[in-house]
Amino acid sequence: MVTKVDFEVTGEEKMHCGGCETRVRFALGRVPGVQEVIASAKTQRIAVVIAPELVTAEQILAKLNDVGFEARIVS
Repeated sequence: MVTKVDFEVTGEEKMHCGGCETRVRFALGRVPGVQEVIASAKTQRIAVVIAPELVTAEQILAKLNDVGFEARIVS
């Protein structure tokens, strides 16, 4: 079973361009259990489809922080 989790970039460092979107997609796409990543610099939103038995939303938040983007889970 897969789950879609939505995140919003909240820190001072925002996604500014397609390069930022690509950086997020590449970094999260390498995490085991991540099946799809859609990042939007326009909306500052990141949608991630995960296999929850392999990765948690909190692990995704940590990875986003590692690549320079503070974010929160959007309910």
